[in-house]
Parts: sequence; C-alpha cells; structure tokens
Amino acid sequence: MNTDNSDEVSAQGIYTIEVIRDGKNGPEVIQRRVAPNLVVNTGKRQLWRNATGLQTKLFKFMRIGTSAAAAASGQTNVLSPVTGTLRTVSDFTLLSGTRTFQWVVSYQSGAGTKSATNIREVVVMNQRTSPGGSALSRSVFTAVSKTQADKLKITYRCRIT
Repeated sequence: MNTDNSDEVSAQGIYTIEVIRDGKNGPEVIQRRVAPNLVVNTGKRQLWRNATGLQTKLFKFMRIGTSAAAAASGQTNVLSPVTGTLRTVSDFTLLSGTRTFQWVVSYQSGAGTKSATNIREVVVMNQRTSPGGSALSRSVFTAVSKTQADKLKITYRCRIT
C-alpha cells in the first residue's frame, strides 16, 4: 500500500480580487486580495462528470457575496450573494504550456453599475442557479468594497498537480 500520497492528483487554485479605479496616470489597483480556494465536493464530482462525458456544463460563471464564513467542502454557492452578480466569465482559458486553467470576470465601473460593500466571498459555478448552486470552488477573503467609480476584477487560476 502506497502511503506517501505521491500518486494523488489534486486541484489547487487561487483567486486574485482587484478593485480598480481610474487614476491620474490611468487605472490603479486600490485594493487587492489574493486568496486560496477550496474545491468543494460538488465541484470535484462535476469535474469527474465533465471528464467522463456525463456532464456538459462548463464552469464559466462567477458570483460574489458578503459572508465571512469559512469555506467548507459541502458548500455549493456563496452564502450571502450580492444581488445581480452572477456573471459569465469574460476570459476562460487553459494557460499555454501549463496545467493551469484561468477564469476572469469583471464588474465594470460607471453610472448604473453595481456598488457593494464588504464583498468577502466568491465562487466559480457551472450553471446560473439561484439560490442553489453548482460551485467548483469557494473562497473567502478580507473584505473589499466596490463603488460605481470602481471596476472589480476577479481572476481565478486552478492547477492540476
């Protein structure tokens, strides 16, 4: 029996959350959080379903929320969603020459755009569902706030090792 776990495959990811505002010399990052994720049980199951052709829904949506509760493997969505933030990612790609996949979503700035305070959680999902979910991963981080003057950009990178 192999006990060194050298044959185990794992998926590890990290979220980068940036609040960006137009500055004197162009866009400036005014808040940045880098947070590890937890690939939740539903996400693991759906990845295997995708790999075997039993599931065709791609993980191409993100949602943000305000709960500071720690990520747990049984979670399937953000715990306290910010209304209107379930978005299709704008960039969905396998980074060249790597085993790393990247998702990017942006919540734009300007009149009539979303404002939210105490944003603390984010998920990647494979379908537009509310309030239920189908999250791949969930992450919790130190709060950021977005005003109409700010762009909120979230990048998620997940690597298979």
